Amino acid sequence: MAAALFSEYKTAFAAFSRNARLFLAGSFLLGVGANQISLLWSLYLKSLGYSASLIGETLSLRALGSALVALPASLVIARINPRRLLPAASILTAAAYVSQSLAVSGSAISASVLLAGAFSTVFSVSSGPFFMRNSGERERVHLFSLNAALSMGTGLIGSLAGGFLKDGLMAAGMAEAWAYRSALLAGAAFVLASFLPFSRISGAAAKSRAAGEGEAPTAEGGSTILEPLGMEAESSEPASAGPVPSRPAPDPRMRISAFLWVKLLLPGFLVGLGAGLTIPYLNLYFKLVFGLGDAAIGAAVAAGQVATFLGMAASPVLARRIGKARSVFVTQGLSIPLILVLGAVRSLPLALAAYLGRQALMNMSTPIQDNFALELVPPSRQGLVNAVKMLAWTSSWTIAARISGELINGEGFGPSFVLTASLYALSSLLFWLFFIRGRGKAARA
Repeated sequence: MAAALFSEYKTAFAAFSRNARLFLAGSFLLGVGANQISLLWSLYLKSLGYSASLIGETLSLRALGSALVALPASLVIARINPRRLLPAASILTAAAYVSQSLAVSGSAISASVLLAGAFSTVFSVSSGPFFMRNSGERERVHLFSLNAALSMGTGLIGSLAGGFLKDGLMAAGMAEAWAYRSALLAGAAFVLASFLPFSRISGAAAKSRAAGEGEAPTAEGGSTILEPLGMEAESSEPASAGPVPSRPAPDPRMRISAFLWVKLLLPGFLVGLGAGLTIPYLNLYFKLVFGLGDAAIGAAVAAGQVATFLGMAASPVLARRIGKARSVFVTQGLSIPLILVLGAVRSLPLALAAYLGRQALMNMSTPIQDNFALELVPPSRQGLVNAVKMLAWTSSWTIAARISGELINGEGFGPSFVLTASLYALSSLLFWLFFIRGRGKAARA
């Protein structure tokens, strides 16, 4: 199984375009830094005397920044050469992280977190349309899956480095506050390093390496200015390199119905609500419930990232066997009991096992669902759909993270895990009703 999976990805990677490979390299560096900061940030605030409710308010600002920028960013990426946009976003994001790490006043910390969320959103909004434009049908699902798995896999490095670096600096005699700040600044340095691969991305959409084997090439026109990412002009030229899809391509002029918007957005909105209630506090959960140190928390989070990486890497195989829609429903559904286990047990081994299983299953469907959603809309609307989906998720995450801190302060972690499981269950039920029920074999798309 593992050998076959490795061979499959090796073949797909050989077909990736140069632009896609450079984007993955930038995502790797960005992910290492962001994961290191993500692990330490709430722990750092806790060391400064912040309560869980204040930490929740601060964490929600990052999601608020992302929500405010998602739609404008979708318009910007449609008009600016990614060779200019992505490196600029790297510098601005790194600067926001540096400010966030060194700020001492509450207002300065809040402003920095808000800006970090806003600037980093450019990468999230760009990725889906960028991959649709710079890949062919043959390797596309592997590209989505590898990018998602890579973003989680970098947590192995970022989480371990963050936890051990902070504890190591304290062991060397550094004060706790400055140990945290130094480790956070190291994460910002990785984010800044992503400037290098992003700056080498070419302005025109790149053909996959499989093009030329009788496949229709992308119309590049020799221009150095990128046409709208995922928002092609209405022409007869194909949207991306690669073989002609087996299903008929949607008409670029087709409008997205209101009901399709609901089907695409509502399940993700509910997942965002559930995630905001618990995910930002998992490191505090291990610290407050089980008394783990930062290095041990980093190791636990890193193990969760490895489990997620393996799950995401296997997602194309699952999607091929039971279909994209059923894959999303099954993996989300199986993760729900594990969330309830986290809220009920006081055994560290059981909690770690439930955490690892939940990480793998709940995130396994992410690349499949992203690819599935973009296939349901015309190429001229893919950038907009990607941005609005992200806006729906981050908006709900912001709301939940804002209120969950107070809930955890007053009631502990148990009620938050129950609410998360309930919201995930409702999201899964709606996804089944929208995309699977009554479709039979057609659902295996």
